[in-house]
Amino acid sequence: MTMSRFLASRALWLSCACLGCALLGALWLARQAIGEERSGAAATAQLVARLSALQAAGPAERAAHLAALRAINQSARMRHLRLHVEDAAGRVLVDATPKGDLVHAESQWEIRARDGSVYHAALRWNPDSELREACGDVVGNLAMLGAYSVLLLCCLSWTARRAFAPLQQILDAIGHYERKDYSVRLPAMHIRELDQVRRALNHLAGALAQHQLERRALSRKLLDAQECERARLARELHDEFGQVLTAMRADAAYLVRKSAHAPMLQIVANDLAGHCARIQDEVRHLLHRLRPHGGQPDGRVACLPRLLQDLVRGWRGQPGQAVRLDCDVDLGGAVLDPDLTLTLYRMTQEALTNVMRHAGASRASICIVRRGNEVRWCVEDDGSGIGDIAAAMQRSHGLRGMQERAWAHCATLCIGAAEGTGDTRGCRLSAAFPLPAPAHDTAQIPQTPPIPPVPQIHQGSQPA
Repeated sequence: MTMSRFLASRALWLSCACLGCALLGALWLARQAIGEERSGAAATAQLVARLSALQAAGPAERAAHLAALRAINQSARMRHLRLHVEDAAGRVLVDATPKGDLVHAESQWEIRARDGSVYHAALRWNPDSELREACGDVVGNLAMLGAYSVLLLCCLSWTARRAFAPLQQILDAIGHYERKDYSVRLPAMHIRELDQVRRALNHLAGALAQHQLERRALSRKLLDAQECERARLARELHDEFGQVLTAMRADAAYLVRKSAHAPMLQIVANDLAGHCARIQDEVRHLLHRLRPHGGQPDGRVACLPRLLQDLVRGWRGQPGQAVRLDCDVDLGGAVLDPDLTLTLYRMTQEALTNVMRHAGASRASICIVRRGNEVRWCVEDDGSGIGDIAAAMQRSHGLRGMQERAWAHCATLCIGAAEGTGDTRGCRLSAAFPLPAPAHDTAQIPQTPPIPPVPQIHQGSQPA
């Protein structure tokens, strides 16, 4: 059903319903008016009957007839007419002018009784009462028209709200899409135009979700390629450069032994041997940074706690390093896949590098814990903090690299001030990485996981 047809049909039904209510009200008013006319006709008939009886009645019965005539006058059942009766001496027996009424005209006649008494009767009418009744009718009609209009507008407003109610669902879905959450799908709608919008939005969300999945897969492939290149460089350095340094150290040791009779030459030989040893240590440290293995003899990636212990131990062993490093890793027995393990290690490595080089901190803490179906990563320091996060993201390749790694694993990097400092000092980097569902669960209940949002930088922090 199209929108115009829907609104027209609902408006027609509502108009008919409102018109029916108005017709019922008009019929009720007409019934009231007919009842009043009938009552007035009956009162007039009683008035004529009493006047006829007054003409034929004796002196003893006239008082009762006059009292009945006065009662008919006071009841005002004759609506706009009043009876006025005087005797021959001009004494008023039935007064036709109630208090507040203004009589404008009259119709008079004489009533002669059997005993010769003469009465002067007159029917007088009051146009003010007619005007009041006309004004009442006008006010009643206006009130009915106003009530009909209000009822019709309320019904039309209800119809419009019901017709456009799916727009709120569409707006909510668009809000999710603006936040890069493409997992929301709109249900079918009974309005043709809105259903077309719904199909277009669902198609767009599906395309964007697929594009996001492809981007994430490509990002992970690039990171894997980067790690493979680092591993290749590590092998080349170890196999080629390491052997050359070992040979240089052996030659320097030989020169030291052979130059025992030449002190100056021996000093130079000792310096050369020391330089070779320092270069070999630097190469070893570089190899560890390029391909961490945590002491694994086959070069495979070790478990995350062992990797982080080696990383913290390496920073603590740096000369002149005075930053206190705390490391807390509690995975609750979860075994992380090598890609996520390496991602957490690389992000921690880059975060500590930023702390040591730029933060000027006295303390830094690493916290990696499992909470339900996610692993929460956090690195916090008490240094100078980051004033302009957007500018830091533009100039810092390390922060962008951490953001890209987090996004590739369906997480969002959050940057904010450290907790518990009471001001904006310090820096807190945090992210929550979802863990994959167990294999037996996914086999029993096949389903597509929700598409996480595109990475964004938040000026806040997640609870670790």
